[in-house]
Amino acid sequence: MSVFELAKMTAPEVRKAIDDGHDTVVCPFGSLEQHSAHLPIGTDAMLGDAFGRRLADQLDAFLVPTVSVGCAEHHMPFAGTMTVSHETIQRMAGEYARCLARHGFKQIILLGTHGGNFKPLDDAAKDCADIEGATVIAPMKDFDLDVLDPCHAVSAKFGIGKGESGGHAGEWETSIMLVLTPDLVHMDRTVEGFVGNMSDAVKRLLQDRQGIDVVTHGTGILGDPRRADAERGKLHFDALAGAMMRGVRREWPAGRPAPK
Repeated sequence: MSVFELAKMTAPEVRKAIDDGHDTVVCPFGSLEQHSAHLPIGTDAMLGDAFGRRLADQLDAFLVPTVSVGCAEHHMPFAGTMTVSHETIQRMAGEYARCLARHGFKQIILLGTHGGNFKPLDDAAKDCADIEGATVIAPMKDFDLDVLDPCHAVSAKFGIGKGESGGHAGEWETSIMLVLTPDLVHMDRTVEGFVGNMSDAVKRLLQDRQGIDVVTHGTGILGDPRRADAERGKLHFDALAGAMMRGVRREWPAGRPAPK
């Protein structure tokens, strides 16, 4: 398979590729937000680049540049975090989709790599149900099912519990970043974060709108990044990529050959 990087192509090249049947496009939506003292603020945007590329390669699809800013109000107590509203992401994603549909894309995938973007992207996909000839897909919908479950399953194989595996800047996310950008991971700065019930913690952040400083007692971490490991990070990456592909298959339009 291959990836068609829209930003690096000319307009005639894009037109030809679409006309040749490459009519699926992946649009990643990340975030610029604190990841404690050991991971970069751009972690979720970097995840968007990496997972977007993996998905586009699997689908022989186009990849548009990651939208780096997301819904991250719960991280604003920490310096450097940038946030926009639910409505802004929803509208931006919808307008992206309508632009792409006008050019002839048939499957438009709004890929969330930050939990705060899941709901606005899903809402944007629903808003786009009226687009004729194109299906807009938001494959990541439930942080527990689509993110925590696959990553915690990997951690469990190594004797790491759900609390340590975490949900933000913890074991699994730090492990993935040790694979993607090892030079930006500061393992000497890692500390234990909140290691209680992850589902409850995520609910407090995304639904109850509590600040992560309150939920994590000032660390900004859900989990224990001290347990991170690059080899395990490869397994976490594959597990999350698998969850994303399952979400795409679930939403894939009827009558079109489903991705393998």
